Amino acid sequence: MNAGMVNIGAPGMMEDFQTSASLIVWVNLAFVMGTTVPLLPISRISDVFGRKRLYLSGALIVPAGLALSAISQDLTQLIMARIATAVGSSMILANDNALLTQAFPTSERGKAQGMINMAFGLGIGLSFFLGGILIDMFDWRALFWARIPAHLLLAFSVWRFVRDDTRDTSEGRSGYSIDYIGVTLLAVVMVGSLLAINQAGRLGLSSPFVVAAIATTALALPVLIIMERRANFPVIQLNLFKSRVFSSGVTAQFFAQMAHGGWNFLAPFLLITGMGYSASIAGLILLPFHTIRLVLSPISGALSDRFGTRSTSLVGHLTLLCGLIVLTSLRTDAPIWQYLVVITIGGAGLSIFLPANNSAIMGFVPKDSLSSASGFLATSRMIGNSMGMALAAAIYSHVLGSGGSEGAVNAVSQGITVVATVSAIGLVAIILRGRG
Repeated sequence: MNAGMVNIGAPGMMEDFQTSASLIVWVNLAFVMGTTVPLLPISRISDVFGRKRLYLSGALIVPAGLALSAISQDLTQLIMARIATAVGSSMILANDNALLTQAFPTSERGKAQGMINMAFGLGIGLSFFLGGILIDMFDWRALFWARIPAHLLLAFSVWRFVRDDTRDTSEGRSGYSIDYIGVTLLAVVMVGSLLAINQAGRLGLSSPFVVAAIATTALALPVLIIMERRANFPVIQLNLFKSRVFSSGVTAQFFAQMAHGGWNFLAPFLLITGMGYSASIAGLILLPFHTIRLVLSPISGALSDRFGTRSTSLVGHLTLLCGLIVLTSLRTDAPIWQYLVVITIGGAGLSIFLPANNSAIMGFVPKDSLSSASGFLATSRMIGNSMGMALAAAIYSHVLGSGGSEGAVNAVSQGITVVATVSAIGLVAIILRGRG
């Protein structure tokens, strides 16, 4: 629920801190970077020192970060509090799929992934509505403190009900050391790529800042790979990519999330700027895209358990792309039910794809590397979303000009077309996966 709630609170934050939109965006950007950069190192540490221990630590850090966010007196304090929250969130994301895979047998893993994705979709779908209610009743600070009780309940539940896996992961702990060089190089690669993706749409690829970010990433990446091959305890387990199922699954996840991120960025411009709906009505129209997971994610998980992950993933990804492409052919004066149907179809595709693809990735990973794989999964999701938003923003800004509402609709259509076309690369990755 984080992104939707924080986005809807941005105007209030701008007014309180007397700042601009270009600075307030760092409230979310800091969270994305703070979550993504430590994700893979924490994943590796979890595999060695215990997944429950790291997950529980994250579940306690997050409410502390939320409390600091709620009492922030200026933008700098808020951004620092968001980074602290992000580190806790990273500990959770690095281990959620690992703990789930550890707890369920292969025959039930897809169904469990379906339940996880159902909850994920519900959170995204409801975030704008609940955030709007909190702001109407209180102010933007309520977006943070209202979530503290839920995270404390999560921490208690993990402490009380999740099996301690310290003994399972203790083998190989002696002599383990943190790969500081790998962590540093990984941070450079992740921050550089995120900055390039985030700023390319606004400044352009020829901007000196973007060029510097791309060049830094391009130089650091091969050095990172070389150093990780030599490290005794690498932060990135490159041997995981020897599995065709794993590497193709992560690739498919990245490109599917590109379509998802691009759509999430462009949808408000289509419905509000282009078609003139209010923000609350636009939120209602978009709700089925995410809440359809409540129905389809468990079904997708069960189907992938029965018929295999490749065919289920392929159908889901293809349905997502078809829904988005059909959306670009609808006229602005088309009945609203047509938009609802097509948006629901696109959301159904994502709901079918995610549980099956996640199950394929996690099902082909050794038990001592589950957290590392879970970290790759979360990282590919966040980077894919960021790339999709940046690409969509670049196309939208380039095409829009001063065309008013009709220009906005045309810019959205072209943005969706480009993002969906690039995302289709994920279909090739699924086909090449094997039966999984």
